[in-house]
Amino acid sequence: MRAAVPLLVATFAVAAHAQDLSILAGSMKSAERGDRTFALGLEYSHDLGEHLAASVDYRNEGHIPGHHRDGQAAMLWLRARPVVPELTLAAGGGPYYYFDTTVAETGSAEAFNNAHGWGWLYGASATWRPPGSRWSWQLRLERTETPHNIDTTLLMAAVGYRLDQDSSFRASAPEWERRHDDEIFAALGQTIVNSFESQSAGAGTVEYRHAFGPVIRGSIGWVHEGDARLIRRDGVVAEGWLEPSFSGGRYTLGIGLGGYFAVDEYRPGSKELQGLVTMTSSLRLANHWVGRFLWHRVATRHSRDSDVVVLGAGYRF
Repeated sequence: MRAAVPLLVATFAVAAHAQDLSILAGSMKSAERGDRTFALGLEYSHDLGEHLAASVDYRNEGHIPGHHRDGQAAMLWLRARPVVPELTLAAGGGPYYYFDTTVAETGSAEAFNNAHGWGWLYGASATWRPPGSRWSWQLRLERTETPHNIDTTLLMAAVGYRLDQDSSFRASAPEWERRHDDEIFAALGQTIVNSFESQSAGAGTVEYRHAFGPVIRGSIGWVHEGDARLIRRDGVVAEGWLEPSFSGGRYTLGIGLGGYFAVDEYRPGSKELQGLVTMTSSLRLANHWVGRFLWHRVATRHSRDSDVVVLGAGYRF
């Protein structure tokens, strides 16, 4: 995902005007055969100026015959308010990295393949924000183009909420938090295999995190994916994070990229390095305690991708 890294850094690290978190829902149409299904999205956007913004996006393109696809994008937006200040019109686009569960060429009972690849996500939007309100409402039309996968059109409505990002984590956080950049975290949850049957199992993780500054963090940990019939996997994970804080360090939102050195008991002798993309959010519960949500997406080379979704508690020191 090297093409998206500079834009991600700019989105999270620049002390700019405002930030919004939006939830999107609507429909998707495949250009391949005209199949239709639902579409869902999550977006964190960051103003870079009066007419320019950047965003980090997640899209779930639903389920059509032979394709269960989702992915992440980093986008730049050009914006204008030509009619009234409350209405913002925007157009933008950027690289889109997708994960698609497709039909395999074999005829076995487990006939699926996990396809990964790069494409483009671009679109246009109209956003209405009442004067003085943190809430906004949006209508958006998007298009994905992928050289080795399906092209799609998405029509979605969105609700957004304006956030207060801390300009400096140490300057805005309480004194106790400025002295404690380390966190030990443990959580339980579920593993879901990216197959057409979505086999699942209980999962757990322990992790050590360190803040290198207002936005940059790093982590190392252990993930246990349980026995999900197609995988029985665990191993060491290491990630780098862009994770800004908000409201004086009360909560954080972040995205991480890294690797997962895993052993799968259903693949004897296998010790493999898998790719890892993770979304996280934390909420301060008490002086040293935080609640944290993690969603790992494990990307493999042998069609055993999985989602590991966990919720737990961390202690900062």
